[in-house]
Amino acid sequence: MLLKNLNKFLFDQTVKKVLSTRAIKYRQDKSVTIVSMVSHNTVAMYLVAIKSFMENFGYGTIEAINDGSLTEQDLVTLREHIPSINITDANNVDTHGCPSYISWKRLFRIQKLAESSYVIQLDSDTVSLGPLVDVHDRASQNQGFLIGSDRWGKAVEVGLLRDIVSQWNNIHVQPLAEINFHKMHFFADGTKYLRACAGFAGYPKNFATIEGIQALSNEIESYIGKTWHGWGSEQTATMCLISKTLDASILPWPNYQNFKFPESNEYISSMSFIHFIGSNRFDHNVYRKLSQQKIKKWL
Repeated sequence: MLLKNLNKFLFDQTVKKVLSTRAIKYRQDKSVTIVSMVSHNTVAMYLVAIKSFMENFGYGTIEAINDGSLTEQDLVTLREHIPSINITDANNVDTHGCPSYISWKRLFRIQKLAESSYVIQLDSDTVSLGPLVDVHDRASQNQGFLIGSDRWGKAVEVGLLRDIVSQWNNIHVQPLAEINFHKMHFFADGTKYLRACAGFAGYPKNFATIEGIQALSNEIESYIGKTWHGWGSEQTATMCLISKTLDASILPWPNYQNFKFPESNEYISSMSFIHFIGSNRFDHNVYRKLSQQKIKKWL
């Protein structure tokens, strides 16, 4: 624990230096919107994420969703570093009777944006390291994507999913929901399920309606009750909704990976995209070192 706290401290000191880098340059294009939820504590992380992403993607419209904690100085900083950024307030987003925690507000904001553009959801704890050709291909063809692993690299039939997940005895909201998918009207048309992560995701234009999201949420809640309102339900809903779209897929692993979920034997700096998810985020100072390399380049 002491080592992890030290690594986090070193990371925080390093990533602050992004505030001294120049503003990003990119081609503005309304056909693709890159959206991130941003808090006061993640402004510097987000700048590393969006600057490295745009360095390797190069076009689109950028939106930050204020989780309610951004200060006036934070807003000034974001506008200085990201020309033409749109900043919306999560407090103004209605979740329409679905769970109301912050990620659901992001999902409903994405639904609105997807009425007129392809939407890419980019978590703040990410670093893009190489040309994001696979992302561009899916955006240009209006195909959804998620970031995952080789373990669940393909869509799975929900009956098989039930048989596997029921062995785990896991009471987290996601497996509790997944065990019931085979009974749900949502999957009755034979839709297969992409089991992945919503930390980096592509939402096709018009991927869902408000009513469709409500129906999915209500149906899952009818099976697992108020547990559905716990953390993790938005990711589960997102995977269902993207799975429902035409030709959606998991981005190729390990080129696009959640750091150490699972661990890859590939040389990390040769990857295209890393999501530093959860408890492994500061292991071995990898996140700090990659961010430091990027920041030095931008100074």
